[in-house]
Amino acid sequence: MKSMTRRFSITLALSAWLLAAVPGLATAEYPERPITLVIPYTPGGPADVLGRYVAQKIGATFGQPVIVENKPGASLTIGTDYVSRAKPDGYTLLLGAASMLVQSAAGRTPQQNLRDFTPISVIGTFPTVLTVNPKLPVNNVQELIAYAKKHPDELYYGSSGIGSLTHLAGALFEHMADLKMTHVPYRGVNEAMNDMASGQIQLAFPGAPIGLPLAKTGRVRALAVTSPERTATDPSLPTIAESGLQGYAVNPWYGLLAPTGTPRPIIDRWHAEILRVLQDPEVKRHWLTLGADPAYSKTPEAFASMMRDESERWAELIQSANIQLK
Repeated sequence: MKSMTRRFSITLALSAWLLAAVPGLATAEYPERPITLVIPYTPGGPADVLGRYVAQKIGATFGQPVIVENKPGASLTIGTDYVSRAKPDGYTLLLGAASMLVQSAAGRTPQQNLRDFTPISVIGTFPTVLTVNPKLPVNNVQELIAYAKKHPDELYYGSSGIGSLTHLAGALFEHMADLKMTHVPYRGVNEAMNDMASGQIQLAFPGAPIGLPLAKTGRVRALAVTSPERTATDPSLPTIAESGLQGYAVNPWYGLLAPTGTPRPIIDRWHAEILRVLQDPEVKRHWLTLGADPAYSKTPEAFASMMRDESERWAELIQSANIQLK
């Protein structure tokens, strides 16, 4: 596992170096034809909505359509493999996600390697929310930790499946707080939330678009967000880190990646366009209505560095906590 993580770190470092080293191969006429943005998720979900919105905005500026093509399945590898094999000319891009790093850290996607991609920028984050059954006698993170320590193995947390970020959010919480809880994987986080509301499990880490509306109805109780900073969707909720578990952070993101070898001028142009789009007040308001926080990477290298750090952190957690993902 350590050698795999080290290899991934080296490849990301090389990717960042290549960003600066690739000569200006792109012509001033780019783009001369439609661009394809591959989204490795089904239509209608958060990734699809964000990707399509950005594609529409940037396509209008480019004067060429950015066509969204959904290629879901096989733990994202159908879409990611497709883009990794594409010609690195700026006409085929990928909407990547934080879950790619979990899959890579766990060694579950051997046919697809992150060295095949050059990071461009994050386009948004979807913080997850620590929620509990309202009958559980806790009102904040510290009370939950104290209760869990008094009742080892008696608390069940649900997720959208083994190896999902909703699973890793719970596993990281359990590991950092030195707790013993039981993970219950579901086919989707909605099923987990239904069982939590009915009392069959006690807690879960759903995305803000699911967890916060349920909390407002009283069916669940929201204790904190998992992101490193409070979410603009509900600034009243503290983070888990500021609630006593310092250093805790799970911040699901979506971002644009290009096949390795894509000329630097094209990477730079896409990065500049993403920053322009995401700084638009209208876009920021739209992101918040979706439950997303507007976010972008200051540079492509910053995005590459973030991906490296996250991959190393997940690999370390998977190994040290002996998390079984297969």
